[in-house]
Amino acid sequence: MIIAEASLVVSPTAWLAILNALRTAEGIPALVDPGTTDGRVRMHFEERAWWLYASGHRLGDLRRMVKYYGYDAEEVFPTGAHFKGSDYGDQVNFPIPEDETNNPNFVACLDGNA
Repeated sequence: MIIAEASLVVSPTAWLAILNALRTAEGIPALVDPGTTDGRVRMHFEERAWWLYASGHRLGDLRRMVKYYGYDAEEVFPTGAHFKGSDYGDQVNFPIPEDETNNPNFVACLDGNA
């Protein structure tokens, strides 16, 4: 998946070939190139979500879409009413545990998006 993402902008053909090789190995139907950079980025991160389910990568992927691919946080993270009755917040990070405040190398992030 890392090599596929590196190929995403440089060679969309190679990017799609890598994803389809993974899918073919598992007996999953091949993907079709969406034809736009936006479509490819969204497809790539959707594939990452499926392949890396429950592995702890999703938050980093969503933050990378905001920071490096230029999406607004509202386009990437869930917003509005949560199905359990409250609203989603505006945070895009996990809070730093209080135990980390004694780390001399810790630098607080003020904008919440670094």
